[in-house]
Amino acid sequence: MSILVELLPSAGPVLVVGGGNVAARKVRVLAEGGFRVVVVAPAISAEIADLPGVTCIPRAFANVDVDARPWTLVLACTNDRETNRAVGEAARARRIPVLVADARDESTVAFPALYRDGDLLAAVSTSGADPALAARLRDTVAEALGPGRAREVAAAREARRDRLAARRQETDP
Repeated sequence: MSILVELLPSAGPVLVVGGGNVAARKVRVLAEGGFRVVVVAPAISAEIADLPGVTCIPRAFANVDVDARPWTLVLACTNDRETNRAVGEAARARRIPVLVADARDESTVAFPALYRDGDLLAAVSTSGADPALAARLRDTVAEALGPGRAREVAAAREARRDRLAARRQETDP
């Protein structure tokens, strides 16, 4: 069993080891969420390199990479089983949440399938059982929600801010 938690960019930077397609999908989600991301890989796709907030270090992973900063999250997304295992071990040894893309049992976190419309964020997870199923279910949820919910969320945020301000005025002498 698990829970879904929304991680905010203010939690800190994210280390991603890997520069291919799987890493690109994860880094894109992180960049869209406003995270600072450092990518370490011998070859890093242009898609990753062009994303805002992403720093690329074009070399092989070394265990010292996990010690380089106080990472909020570490992702192992290479096509090399041994590298992914090493990244996972290094992160777990330092109690840093880690996603090992090719080994759910070595991971301490999973990425749900996300739908974003402005500040509306809906997530669907199968707890790693079948990411393709999670993506299909996410698409069903997105279709049910329909477009334009970002405006609704923005209006709700403003209304809540006004309610909280009014409460503070009521309690202030």
